[in-house]
Order: sequence, then structure tokens, then C-alpha cells
Amino acid sequence: MTARSAVLCSPRNPAVVSNALNCEWGDLMRMQTAQSRRGVIAATIAVLAGLVVTSSGQAPPDRCLVPPAIRDAILNEYSGEQARLHVQMLSANRDRAEAEYTGNYFESDYISAEARRYGLSDVRVDTYPAGDEWDAEEGDLWLVQPVQKKIASVNQVATSLAKGSVSADVEAEMIYVGAGREADYAGKDVAGKIVFGTTGVGQVFNNAVNQKGAAGALGTGSAGVSENSAGFTLDQLGWSSVQPRTERGGFGFVLSIRQMLELQSYVERGQKVVMRAHVRTRRYPSKMNVVSAIIPGSDPAAAELLTVAHAFETIATPGANDNCSGVGTTMEVARTLARLIRDGALPQPRRTLRFLWVPEISGSRAYMFQHPELEGRLLAAMNYDMPGTDLEKTDSYLRMKMTPDSVPSFLNDLVANLLQFVDQTEIRTPTGNNAPFNYRLVPYIANSDHMVFLAAGIPAMQFNHWPDNFYHSSADTVEMTDATETKRIGFVGASAFYYLATAGPAEAKALAWESTANGAKWISEVARQSIRLLGRDAAKLPDQYAAVQNKIAGAFQRARGGVTSALTVASDASVQATVKAAVAGLEGVRNAEAGMVEAVFKSQAAALGIKPVVAVPSLRAQELALLVPVKKFKTFSDEARKLAERQQAEGRGGGRGGAPGAGGGRSGGGGLSGLASFEVSGFIDGTRSILDIYNAVRAEYGNVTTSTNDFKFAWVVGAEYPDIDLEAVATAITDLEKAGAVEIRKAEVKGSTKK
Repeated sequence: MTARSAVLCSPRNPAVVSNALNCEWGDLMRMQTAQSRRGVIAATIAVLAGLVVTSSGQAPPDRCLVPPAIRDAILNEYSGEQARLHVQMLSANRDRAEAEYTGNYFESDYISAEARRYGLSDVRVDTYPAGDEWDAEEGDLWLVQPVQKKIASVNQVATSLAKGSVSADVEAEMIYVGAGREADYAGKDVAGKIVFGTTGVGQVFNNAVNQKGAAGALGTGSAGVSENSAGFTLDQLGWSSVQPRTERGGFGFVLSIRQMLELQSYVERGQKVVMRAHVRTRRYPSKMNVVSAIIPGSDPAAAELLTVAHAFETIATPGANDNCSGVGTTMEVARTLARLIRDGALPQPRRTLRFLWVPEISGSRAYMFQHPELEGRLLAAMNYDMPGTDLEKTDSYLRMKMTPDSVPSFLNDLVANLLQFVDQTEIRTPTGNNAPFNYRLVPYIANSDHMVFLAAGIPAMQFNHWPDNFYHSSADTVEMTDATETKRIGFVGASAFYYLATAGPAEAKALAWESTANGAKWISEVARQSIRLLGRDAAKLPDQYAAVQNKIAGAFQRARGGVTSALTVASDASVQATVKAAVAGLEGVRNAEAGMVEAVFKSQAAALGIKPVVAVPSLRAQELALLVPVKKFKTFSDEARKLAERQQAEGRGGGRGGAPGAGGGRSGGGGLSGLASFEVSGFIDGTRSILDIYNAVRAEYGNVTTSTNDFKFAWVVGAEYPDIDLEAVATAITDLEKAGAVEIRKAEVKGSTKK
């Protein structure tokens, strides 16, 4: 048994074991296809070897793409302590002054003042329309009976009062409802009372206040990654909100585990509990603040690189990791590069480096709608969302979120190269911890600012640490951040974007080579995993074989797209020759892997006593192969903005990022996940048919899981995971047509003549 077949048939791949693929398929394949494969592989090796020999300057001189002159300068200048100081300044939970709602928020003034001090150019604070903003001016919860003591106050922990609470002065008996099931309310009159439950305060509020007339609710927060959990520590309070739906209003207070246990102890002893709540809140006409600045390039007509971090996770309760650490990290990136360029340690780049500090997603969208010219000018974008985490305290690791298949890019390979360099290099800071670097490159995950740029086909990645025991809670403080981790992430981001800002033909060829090497490995990995889909049902085997080959084709398209994207950096004849040779090499890898799968298919068919017949596309598939959706306008055009506003007003989305009408979050509707729905829109390029788009989305997400903690968000293939439905993709596209975002054209049948 070969090493490869041993891996495939191990107990860690139960789908393969259950399908009983004989485990000798590798030997069989070699006997059946040895001669043909020798030629393919030999040609592939020759092409790849020739790429190294004939393309001058495309291979890095050492283990890192970014040369020592750049990375050493950045490593010596970047201060993790300075980045963490910004976190300390920005993350304090405090009562905002009224002037912040009518003028600029504290964060905006702080960031813009520092940017000017660093010498950045065109520093601006722009405002955009937003809904009213809730503000807690006072909020105190007292235990009156059986003892008198203050339980919670916004002056102690700002997150103790749930967002959305309405002003009230109430003294009433506390009623305990446990898990909040209907049976827990049986025989209890909660009208006008303060109701205490062990579930999330929002859930308690909805049942007790909105539906049963209680005055207020007490419950847990959505601390950490477990949503309705009470928190990782005894005193942690999760960020929570309530939504009053009656004229009576109502309030909600968030309890820690320690506070819950105290109140439960009174109930269990049969003591009457009376509480007093004093709440004073206001709503202010508000607006979004977007801070921007640039380090100008020497060529105003050249492409730009955009760095973004959201400065406002919530207005009421900023978090240190989420996302003051993103702000602090990017501010130090800006300072570091500005100083190195000003002092002559690094030359002025040809391309402009642009920085944005925004309200999450909505701020990036507003800025891009205001500056639609950037849609065609941005070479890449980088999103910093929770990049400064202390790995030891939070039980976390770095999730480096790659671009989706609809936007393949060299950016994935450049960042992966730098992450590997950091992993193999001692990078410490005087006050940071000594934890080893721990990172994962993970498939595309949405729900942050990078998705805004990806929706327009702009390559964008995200730095993000996960899981985090203190996420969205009162414990997300500066103590949970780390100067060492901040420096590591800042170094990677600064090095990658300065390298791209100065890149020419030599760097483009180096990126193409890096993408080729990684692309070849990806094609092989997809083939290795996808073989699990071949089962022992004779009726299903042809379709399963088609699905596996489709996945290999999708992996090749991603790999090829990563290589060809180097042409956006430079496109002279030498780069084109390098890219052409690289793509030829990848074609050889694809053909070799497809040949391996074909051998397994034939072997499995023989074992089942059937002919290895390839599945024929259905009539519906043939019909959809002739329908080509075409986007009617650019992502950040005025037409797109009006469509998004109309959809949002109608309650049909359009405000979370992505193209108008496109999914992008956890659920896209119509049987598609949000990620798959996002990709349906992403693959619409005016040349792909609906069938092509279905095949591309299916290759990426069919029988695949990508978003589970169990696998640390890896891309994992298994027959137990849902496939992508052809009609669901067709429906998603026709919905875009109905929304006015695309038109569907009939493709001309090859060989036909127009009359």
C-alpha cells in the first residue's frame, strides 16, 4: 500500500473506509495509466523547471519573497508596544459626551490627529448617514430585599445595561423563570415585575417584557463564542441588546455568572427578592465616521493598496481585540512606513498606500460608493479584524482568511510566504509574551470589511484571531492583547503591501512562481480529498465521478487565476511568458490528478460490475449552459447604491456588504449558504453561463465544510456535507435579475448561423 493510499484509507477519513475503495487504487492506477502519466508528469516537471531557469528574477534569493532590505527595516521600526498603546487609549468603556454624536467621535479625532502627526497625507474624517444611536446615560440595578446592595451599574461595567433599553424607574419583585420555557412561566404573574432567567437577556426580554408585560429582564450576555453562554469567567458580561416592541418600553440588565448564582441562591432558599432599576437612555441622530489617509505613491496613475480596520464595533462598548487592536495595528503600520519613507530607509513606492478606519462593513461600503473610481484602481485590500490577540490568554490562533475562488489572487501566496517566514523567525517585543506563532490559512469567511472589496472582484484578505473566550464582552480589554502578536501581524501586513507598492516585472514573476507552486499543491489536495465522494452505489457512481472531476477543475481554475493575477502587478513580455509557462505546468498537474481519479473510477466500476460510463448533463443543465448572466453596473456605481438602498428599505438586505442582492453572511436563502450565495454573484462575469457558475460554486462548496471549529475552519470534503443544488443557483441568479442587478442573455449556440 502506498503512503498516499494509506492516508486516504485511514480511520481519519471514515467516508473512504465506508466506501471500501480497496486501498490498492494507487497501485492499480499506476499499472493502468503508467505510460500516459509518465509523459504528462515529465512534461509538467520540465515546464516548471524551465520556469525557474528561464525567468530571471522570479525566484526569491532566500526563504522569503520580500527582500531583507524591506523586511529588516520594517521589523526594526514597527513597535508592538505603540500599537498596544493605541488599543489602551481607544478601548476604554466610557460614557460618550453628547458632542460626540453631533460632531466627531473620540476615535475619529484620535486616529486623524495621530495620522497627521505621522506625516500621512490627505487625512480626512468623512461622515455618512446612519440610523439613530442609542446611548446609556445612567443605569443602576439595586437589590432591595432580602439585602440592599447595588448589583450592576454602567458606571462600573458599561456592558451591564443591554443596548436598546428604555428609560425607567422601577422597584418590583423579581420573578425567576429559569430557562424561560413556557412551563417556567406557568402560574407566575410577571406583569410589571423584573424577570430573571438563565438564558440570554434578549430572549428573556422578548418573552417576559414584549409578550407578558414585565417591566424589565435580567439574563446572560452573548459572551465568548458560545452566544447565549454566561461568560468564560465568573465576572464576564457579554454584549447584549433588547428590542422593546410595546409602548411600555422596558429594560434589560446583563448578569455575570457570579451575579446569577447570588440571585439564584435567594430563590432556592425561598426568599422574596425585590429589585430597583434606574435607567436613563437617549437616542441621538447619528452618522458614520470614516477616517482616511494615504502615503502617496510616485505615480498618481498607478494602482493602490488599501488597508482597512473597523474602528467602531459598537458605539456604546468598544472592544480591545475587536477591534481596537485592528486600529492600533494599522496605525502603527502607517507610522512605520511613513517614517521609513520619510527618513530614506525605504524609497517612496510607486503605488499609493491608502488607509481606512471605518464602522464595520457599512463604513467601507459608504466610502467606496463615495469613491467609485477606486473599484478599478485597487490592486488589493487587507482587513485587520482582531489581529492583536494574546494567544495564551484567549486560547486563540490566527485565522488568515484567504480570497474565495471567484477572486483567486497572488495575495494569498504572498501572505502565506510571509506567515511562514514569521513562523520560522524569532519575532519578540520587550513587553510582549513569548508564545509560539500559531496560524492557519483558512478558506474565505465573510462578515467583515474584506467582503465589501471582494464583492467588486478586488483581492482582499483578513487577519483574524479565533476563537476568543472574551469576544464581545466586558473582558475584551487591553489585557487580552499582546504586543508581540501585534508586531508579527503588523510586520506581515506592512511588508506585503510595501512590497506590492514597489513591485515591477521581477516581483510579478516571483509571485507567479509562488502561486504556481502553491496551486499545484492545492490541485493535488483537492483530488486527494475529493476521492472520498466515490461510493459503492452503482447508480450514483457516474455522477459522483463527475463531481470529483469538477472539483479538480475548480481547483485548477483557482490555481490558474492566482498565477494570472500576477499580470495585474506587471504585464510585460517577460511576465506574460512566465505566466504562460506556469499555467502550462498547472495543466499538467491537473491532467495527472484527473488521470488518477479516472483510474479509481474505472476500478470502482469494475468492482461493482458496471461499465465506467461518464454521466451525461441533464436537459436542464444543457438549457442553463446557454444562459449567461451579465451584471448591469459596477459594484460601487450610483445604480448599485440606489438598488442596495431600495433593498434595505424593503428588508431584503443590501447593507451588510457584497453586491446588491447577493448573499454574504450565514444564510443566502434558496437553499444556499451565505458563502455559496456570495460566490454565485462573484462568478458572474458576463462570460460564464449559469451552468458554469453552478459548477464553480459546486467545486468550491459542494459536499464541503469550511466553517467549523472542529476542523479549525479547514476546507474538508465529505459526502455527509450538503451538495450544491443546480436549481438553487439558477434561482439565486434569477432573483438577481428580478432585483435589477443582472440581465440574462442567451448564448449563441456554436455552429449556428444568424438569420
